[in-house]
Amino acid sequence: LFGSSHHQRSAPWLGFWLAPLPVRRATMAKEMLNYSKEGEGEEDSDEGTDVSVETNFEWPNMELDADTFGLSICSLVRDFYFLSKAKGNSVNRWCRLVTSLGLLVMCVAIQVYLLSQVKRFVSAKAVHDVRLAYDAYERIMYDNHVTVISTQPFEERRGLGGKSGPHFNVSRFSDLDDDQQAAACRIPLSQPLFFWMVLFIWTLTCTAELRKSRDLYWSLVMNTRTTDSMANALEDEDDIPGGPAVIAALTQGVKAAITILVVIPRVCITFYLIWIGCRWLLATNNFGDLILNSVALEFILCLKDVLYISLVSRRSMLDLQNTTIQPLTKTEPESLLVFIGTVGWAAMAAGWVTAYMGFSYGDIHINGLQQVLRDYKWDVHDVCTSWITMRYAV
Repeated sequence: LFGSSHHQRSAPWLGFWLAPLPVRRATMAKEMLNYSKEGEGEEDSDEGTDVSVETNFEWPNMELDADTFGLSICSLVRDFYFLSKAKGNSVNRWCRLVTSLGLLVMCVAIQVYLLSQVKRFVSAKAVHDVRLAYDAYERIMYDNHVTVISTQPFEERRGLGGKSGPHFNVSRFSDLDDDQQAAACRIPLSQPLFFWMVLFIWTLTCTAELRKSRDLYWSLVMNTRTTDSMANALEDEDDIPGGPAVIAALTQGVKAAITILVVIPRVCITFYLIWIGCRWLLATNNFGDLILNSVALEFILCLKDVLYISLVSRRSMLDLQNTTIQPLTKTEPESLLVFIGTVGWAAMAAGWVTAYMGFSYGDIHINGLQQVLRDYKWDVHDVCTSWITMRYAV
């Protein structure tokens, strides 16, 4: 029962206390000695690795995204690799390659079509309605002292002199009927800080997609070495045949295909989605719908995930899981840029939102890039304060 320290540690307490006293003392002494050595070893190990972990980090290989874009890259590389090696059934490889690229084309085509229809049927109607609401507000609040800034498809008028000018009359707000008051006070720019936060979150959502595209291009096209044959494309990641494989080299043709079929469409769709999303949200004349619409827009970005989960075979999913790409940098020393450099993406998103919607501070009014409410006078927020307080009180 007490023949080894392992058995002593795992023996029941009853067996320990029934053992002779010398055996119990020897067992306790061994346990204390082992515990002391283990503690010293852990301390020595910690002291030996702290500096290297903190100052120089080696990045592992990265997984491809589990979506139609990642599947297309996996199929391009793996299928051309096995075709170059003349391994397996070539018909199966060509069929999988055509199917994967066809799924990619279908995903991009659906996204482009949905974006065009969102602009035509959803965004355009919202822009039309919010322009009518602001036009009625301007005409009444400035007692018809207005200038016409557009005549197509209908007249759009703006008050002369702005809210600090001689023609702006706060008391005229009561001349608006209930619907006109509600339509004016629920213009997103009437609550600029709240609207800025909504646009910022939406832009960050799209920025994440741009960042993934940037990393994918940099890793596969710029960092991966160029080879003359796809037979050199894959290497065993852990030196175990049949295990995960890393994309070690690509031909110029495959790099061009990844750029044209994956990176460029993904970036273009995301940029357009940022613009149409900001336009639609600015024209959303209801605070509740403002939040819902920002969530609803994301389904276009998620289409690549839906098609992948719904239509891709389990074997292709397994191949994707077993295919990795090289990191952007092999090693990364400690630096301020490494720790907080990604904050720059947030700064870019904040800059875009501010440039798009403009801002108002005191008597300074800057109109942004938005064309939903052109020449916006920033004259709704103060007038609608009491209306907002009364209508949204609980």
